[in-house]
Amino acid sequence: MSDILSQEEVDALLNAVNEGGLADQSFEDVKTDAPVEDEIPLSLYDFKRPDRVSKDQMRTLQNLHEGYARQFSTTLTNFLRTFIETQLVSVDQLTYSEFVMSISNPSCIYVFRMEPLEGLAIIEINPSLVFYIIDRLFGGQGRPFENQRELTMIEQNVITRIVQRGLADLCTVWEHIGSFTSKIEAYETNPQFVQIAPPSETVILISLEVRMQNASGLMSLCFPYMVLESVINNLTVENWMSLQGQATPETRELMERELSDVPLCLSTVIGKTTLTMRDLLQLQRGDVICLDKRHDSDLIVQIGGKTKLAGRAGLIGRKKAVKITSILEKEVPGCE
Repeated sequence: MSDILSQEEVDALLNAVNEGGLADQSFEDVKTDAPVEDEIPLSLYDFKRPDRVSKDQMRTLQNLHEGYARQFSTTLTNFLRTFIETQLVSVDQLTYSEFVMSISNPSCIYVFRMEPLEGLAIIEINPSLVFYIIDRLFGGQGRPFENQRELTMIEQNVITRIVQRGLADLCTVWEHIGSFTSKIEAYETNPQFVQIAPPSETVILISLEVRMQNASGLMSLCFPYMVLESVINNLTVENWMSLQGQATPETRELMERELSDVPLCLSTVIGKTTLTMRDLLQLQRGDVICLDKRHDSDLIVQIGGKTKLAGRAGLIGRKKAVKITSILEKEVPGCE
């Protein structure tokens, strides 16, 4: 059969179409010798909600907030004086309207800012968890309330303190991707009144489960994509791992502050000598012992049993003192 139809064949096909002769013919009646290709599996894709954050970046966010869950567990445990376990449940990518519909009404919603990032974010705490914390802090056993209600002003102040500590932990965990300062902008109970992004805007939802002895509840962090857009490139696994080894100024300041309160044993070696046991037993008040140091020579100052400094002996008022004259780069042999 020729690949090109003749004029008579074209006229015949047109006549058949006009007369309806091809209406009852199905494609099953058409026979072909061409091999049938295997069916290719198809997957659905929603063009209205494209994935703006890659899987690699989502994994980095998951690793980042697993560390935040451990940090916040310690904070809540110290604050409530009871064992609290916080676990990361999921890191999802959805629209802002879907996030708002998933929040109960009333709820405990704080709008905050991560300066210097542009835009606002949300931290939402389930009411069952909020009332457990309130009951615990006000002297109760930590029992959740059956009837949900809005918080009083006193209760809001108590929960605000906990949220501030949680945001401080968040800034500490995020220091590997930048230096941030958290600031609470507003408090709301009705999710419909919180509009920090367009309904179709992509948001990153981090869900955490807080478990305690008598209750458990969910806490959520919602970051619109426009908030993370300036740091999204730092959320790759390679960049995050490389940044983990770099100490930020905030980290160094925190370490210096923590180390400044560590007690150390400081001692000054006036001199040394050798005595026999006979001479030691015969020592009396007023005896003079000759040491291996001159009166005008520097003394050895030890920190934790290690020779680190040199100094001169003296008095401040009625108290004995040592004036540091130099810092020894290497330990002096024979001084241990």
